[in-house]
Amino acid sequence: MPVAQWLVEALDPQPGQRLLELAAGTGEVGFLAAERIQPDGELISSDFAPEMLTAAQARAEALRLTGVRFKQIDAESIDLTAGSLDGVLCRWGYMLMADPGAALRETRRVLRPEGRVALAAWTGPDDNPWSSLIGRELVAQGHLEPPPPGEPGQFSWADPGIIEEHLAGVGFVDDINVETVGWTYDYADFDAWWAAAMDLSFRSADAVAGLGGTEVTAVKDVLRDAAAPYTAADGSLSMPAKSWVASAAA
Repeated sequence: MPVAQWLVEALDPQPGQRLLELAAGTGEVGFLAAERIQPDGELISSDFAPEMLTAAQARAEALRLTGVRFKQIDAESIDLTAGSLDGVLCRWGYMLMADPGAALRETRRVLRPEGRVALAAWTGPDDNPWSSLIGRELVAQGHLEPPPPGEPGQFSWADPGIIEEHLAGVGFVDDINVETVGWTYDYADFDAWWAAAMDLSFRSADAVAGLGGTEVTAVKDVLRDAAAPYTAADGSLSMPAKSWVASAAA
């Protein structure tokens, strides 16, 4: 939520505007913005996966949102008219795309002059132990190959300056702003953290699924020690997280 709120504030939606959320998932960020463009505004909530659109539509109906349209969109080839949008949102999406440069060029194409993009991308693994510790240990114990350099992934935009480089490379040269937002993820206990991580990372979950019980226990034993700095006396975990947040004008 801290990231979602930053992105919406950076976009500064106004009544009557037309916005697009790319890689919307269940629509959380876009739905915050949708409230601010009424009356007469339109949010296009989009994702490449139809299942995500179905889930987002169900959430919108439950929230009784108006002015929201759902559309399957490949961010690298956006099926919308040039200059037809006032703003584009994308939380943790561009760094996962095969060709993020193409997606950002398409983003700029569909924005009107002075329209804005607001995006988020994760900082490095050291800032995000909630996500990185398990993968690192699976690699260390030889159960998982490290991701190839330059491959899309959670931390592929972690290096300082890379967001400005991507934005400037496609013509976003006005009012570029990049900051960081930090927060914590809280888990009831070690097992809750482990289960959440397995749900979020297909690579880690697939690797663990192929292990025997003794191997899984060995991984967990090391991880309990690694998670000790974030573990309270009652066994609950509070793990730090950090993300880049950025905005720019077309």
